Amino acid sequence: VNIIKSYRGTVYSFSRSENSVDVGNHPHVQDALSSVYKSEGRIDAIINTAGILIKESLSSMSDQSIRTSIDVNLLGVVNVAQASYDYLKESHGSLLFYTSSSYTRGRMMYSLYSATKAAIVNFTQAIAEEWGDLHIRVNCINPERTKTPMRIQNFGNEPDNTLLPVRDVAIASINTI
Repeated sequence: VNIIKSYRGTVYSFSRSENSVDVGNHPHVQDALSSVYKSEGRIDAIINTAGILIKESLSSMSDQSIRTSIDVNLLGVVNVAQASYDYLKESHGSLLFYTSSSYTRGRMMYSLYSATKAAIVNFTQAIAEEWGDLHIRVNCINPERTKTPMRIQNFGNEPDNTLLPVRDVAIASINTI
């Protein structure tokens, strides 16, 4: 947020844990964006960082875990894009998603994560073409292994010098939008 302030931007943050906004739920996304638009009168950039990694073999995953992975990682991207369209069309703004190095190669114990991250790359390419003539920029960043709560939860504490700091990803994101 401090990085954005130096660019004179206003940040609105939405998440399941912070304010009960679930990207897998289209009305949640619509309501969140509508509230920002009502407050600011425009939306210039939307960044979707939502992602979930459930490290478990597919054969042992519950139906709920499968649904949650797909809802957050893929349907969430679709919902954010669809709900963003009118706002970004008006402002000629930017939409940014994140993928993972797992998109290039399916990984054992997180097949759904790998599959959804590959889908995000293709989805981004497709809507970037669809929306390009409207001057909406759509991009996807594939950061290196980054020290995030999700990574720590799934892989434990790793030496800091082996992980990209979150701040570096934030700066790359700002430079992309």
